[in-house]
Amino acid sequence: MIRAVLVTHGSLGQSLCEAAISVLGPQEGVTVLSNSGLSLDQIQERVLAALTTDPTVIMVDLCGGSPFMACCSLTGLPAQCAVVSGINLPMLLSFLTKRSQLTLTELADTVARDAVRGIQSRPSV
Repeated sequence: MIRAVLVTHGSLGQSLCEAAISVLGPQEGVTVLSNSGLSLDQIQERVLAALTTDPTVIMVDLCGGSPFMACCSLTGLPAQCAVVSGINLPMLLSFLTKRSQLTLTELADTVARDAVRGIQSRPSV
């Protein structure tokens, strides 16, 4: 099973995980980490501690934010690891429903596309 590690500002990751569970039911293989009160080194330590030998998609909230910077500058990441920024509920739901059908690379690309497809703008009426 491909695992997920959500690394976000504050409680965003936990809230997204709770919303996904309310839609899909309980999920295994998802770890949620917050950057609250942590340095880049401390974020990296927690991410590395959360990784297993299983393939993993690390989802961060903001490209350029501290979770992104910490995860992208990690050394010693397993080969079976991908980092995707811009996590939203469509991305997480896509990950949870497609992780058993796709390879790690395919899944990382798919969830990034699905996150963008989940954003729509409608003119006001």
